[in-house]
Amino acid sequence: MTLGALFDTAVDRFGDRPLLLGPDVSYADFASRVNGCACVLWNMGVGRGDAVAAVLPNSPLVLTLWLAAAKLGAVFVPLNPALRDAELAPLLTHSGAVLVVADRPIPGHRVVAPSMLAATSSSAPHASVRADDPVTVLYTSGTTGSPKGCVLSHTSYTAPAPAFVTRLGLEADDRLLACLPLFHMAGQSFAVSALQAGASLAVVPRFSASGFWGHVDDFRATAFRHLGEMLTLILRSPVTPPAGHGLRLVYGGGARPDVAREFTARFGVTVVEGYGMSETNTVLCGDPYLPRPGSMGTPLPPAEVRVAATPGEIGEIQVRGPGLMKGYHRDPERTRAALASSWLRTGDLGWMDDDGHVHFAARRVDVIRRRGENIDPAEVEEALAEHPQVLLGAVVGVPTELSDEDVAAFVVPLPGSRLDEDGVLAWCRTRLAAFKVPHRVHVVDRLPMTPTSKINRSLLRAAGAHGRNPRW
Repeated sequence: MTLGALFDTAVDRFGDRPLLLGPDVSYADFASRVNGCACVLWNMGVGRGDAVAAVLPNSPLVLTLWLAAAKLGAVFVPLNPALRDAELAPLLTHSGAVLVVADRPIPGHRVVAPSMLAATSSSAPHASVRADDPVTVLYTSGTTGSPKGCVLSHTSYTAPAPAFVTRLGLEADDRLLACLPLFHMAGQSFAVSALQAGASLAVVPRFSASGFWGHVDDFRATAFRHLGEMLTLILRSPVTPPAGHGLRLVYGGGARPDVAREFTARFGVTVVEGYGMSETNTVLCGDPYLPRPGSMGTPLPPAEVRVAATPGEIGEIQVRGPGLMKGYHRDPERTRAALASSWLRTGDLGWMDDDGHVHFAARRVDVIRRRGENIDPAEVEEALAEHPQVLLGAVVGVPTELSDEDVAAFVVPLPGSRLDEDGVLAWCRTRLAAFKVPHRVHVVDRLPMTPTSKINRSLLRAAGAHGRNPRW
């Protein structure tokens, strides 16, 4: 099924129900906007296979543009609006975009203002579109290296949507809070799950821990998608949830088991963990009716997931199925390396228990080699998180003159607290083996984050290598 066909099916089934929240817009009215946008793009010369880039803040307009491009058989290239022109230039050139929708001038490119796309129509131009055609190029957030353009087909989004909606029990009465960016797979797949379920979607510009419960209250949200440190930040925020809030479910990835348990205990909200990448969409998902903190769940059909190791032992997580990317855009060498067999090598390490649940261990590139020992950063980060004055902590390996690595820790103190390097090191020595204790602790006012609230370890490694407290 194509993305346009999935959307049209949702419009037929749920036409008068609200798709967008705040202000409410019905499925039928939103369809007229998508069709109108498609007509404008068509008249600008956009057709099947053409790349259309967007440099826009998170908003319903991004969803409109994506679905309009999908109906034309065009390829949507959403980019982070926080990037500077010098950072955008190589991505836009690499993508081959025929035009860029942006609210600012971008030198050297054909820029279309968002206001020029405001139109309505009862139908979109007819285009021959296949489910295996490319519909998106997603440039990865680059937490561990240089960005790559993942070429995703319509099937990459439509194939996992039915099982995802069924697994989480999403229904037409649900109201989904979408604060993850629509230039990221997590934000896009959550939007597609709303269409699949006939649910409503509240698209907000960005995640804010202090504003989170206000959004839940304003939109009467019942489900929310998180990533990275979001749950920790909500828990540490002084803002309390409104009485009688309707939030029942949080889905995402990256929350430590203790954080998930605390979130459920304090707020009465089930936390379900899963797993996916820009290259794969969602391939693992837990069960909200049988939550298992620490597990990323079981494979989500039609994807297959295996761990390349003896059962119960740690190995690389590998994925195959119709939702996989078609490859890396204009990068045959990386494509061959990732898709050398029918299984995509994720670079993530995990283990599978006797019940088929997959547990995350570490990213292969994050494992620290120190004096012949392998150190999982998560172990050290858990010790840091237990410190009563630490808000957030992160650990990376930095090179030494002996061709191995030292452990560099970065910690953010709780507001009003005072941390010093010696005190943190003393804390770690009581909880960790000597070879795991950080060589250096940097006390910083914040950690560098990607747009999806994951810690940007590339920047931490660079700062750690210089051996001085950084300024982000």
